[in-house]
Amino acid sequence: MTPPWLPPPDAIADALLVGNSGMVLDAVHRYMEHGGAPFLVDALARPVMEAVGERWCRGRASVAEEHAATELLRELMSQTLPGLAWHQGGPRAIVACAPGERHVLGARLVSQVLALDGWRVRFLGADTPARDLAMFVAREQPVFAGLSVTLPDNVPAAKDALELVHHTAPHIPLIVGGRASASLEPAKEGAWTVLHSTGELLSLTRGGSSALLQR
Repeated sequence: MTPPWLPPPDAIADALLVGNSGMVLDAVHRYMEHGGAPFLVDALARPVMEAVGERWCRGRASVAEEHAATELLRELMSQTLPGLAWHQGGPRAIVACAPGERHVLGARLVSQVLALDGWRVRFLGADTPARDLAMFVAREQPVFAGLSVTLPDNVPAAKDALELVHHTAPHIPLIVGGRASASLEPAKEGAWTVLHSTGELLSLTRGGSSALLQR
């Protein structure tokens, strides 16, 4: 539950859609100071972008307004969270968006939180082809690979990608998250793990490779 002294995500969504960067940046700083990077992503960024998406679905926001809101939030969040290149040591991880998935902000923010937590993250961005992802994971040999899926229409392609990566590099733990990930429970136990928050991801990754392999 969001503390009452923090601005609610719905209000921040409205501010984003009208380009009120001052209000949004103030909220980003408050959330960061209250609970750190995982709280910022889970309690602010995720529900804010869901609220913006709902406004678009209901015809209360245009595609252009939704895109502008996403870019503004990305820009303001980047002023608070470090980039991915600053941390060159530590264990390696790969994060990508499912084939066809163009919603990249959530995956990028999670990547930045991982980098802040000491991981060397290779972020592959939007719409990563399944075969290319599988080959990349097999070549890079990360401690784990993560896949993000936001839209339900992209779930079948995400499942195909996860199965291909698991077949190509079966010893690499796979993690899937994002708004539409709840329907991606694997048919084979241990093929991949569905997580529902950045905090849950950090709890797992901070346990080391053994904790990832046990899931």
